[in-house]
Amino acid sequence: MCKARIEKIAMKNGAASANWDLKTQLLTVDFDPSASSVEYLSNRLAKAGHDSGRYQAKDKAYNALPSCCLYKRTKF
Repeated sequence: MCKARIEKIAMKNGAASANWDLKTQLLTVDFDPSASSVEYLSNRLAKAGHDSGRYQAKDKAYNALPSCCLYKRTKF
């Protein structure tokens, strides 16, 4: 469920393809730089509750994630 959720968020926000690797917890995306950016995608993921290397999700967004998508958070 989390994999599909993360990939869907990336695809809705300009990624041509997205692949979330559960083992490494890395998202690989292909996108057209004129249509999106790493900054924008990272921000959209954080707004949906998923921390990224650039942005930390607000507690309210993180706590709204489905229980299977909750993860151990590291404070930035």
